[in-house]
Amino acid sequence: MRTRISQPPMNPASRDRERHGFWLGFAGAAAGALLILCGARHITGIETVDGNSAWETQLVKAFSSGGLQYPQQQNTAPPPPSTDDPLAMVDALNRWANRQANPPAPTWKVRIDTAAKAACPT
Repeated sequence: MRTRISQPPMNPASRDRERHGFWLGFAGAAAGALLILCGARHITGIETVDGNSAWETQLVKAFSSGGLQYPQQQNTAPPPPSTDDPLAMVDALNRWANRQANPPAPTWKVRIDTAAKAACPT
């Protein structure tokens, strides 16, 4: 049978208290949550059609649904609508032809269309 070993007397008031580091754990959890949130919503710097910067998740979705737009694929402006005044119509057609012949260079390389719904090309 076991024998009990007597312990020295101890004053409970002078004993160290058990402490749990709540604030250290809370700060660590908050930093982890912030890193996860920032990692999930990483901004790429690629311009969207709306003019905002795209997130990585939007970039992946646009890539899989045909939402990438390149400057070479930029739509041309339609010809001006016909009017009753032949001089005004000729002037409008000349301006339209000049714009078609010398289009301004786009300031973007790739844009993201977040509303694209085409099927995956693969």
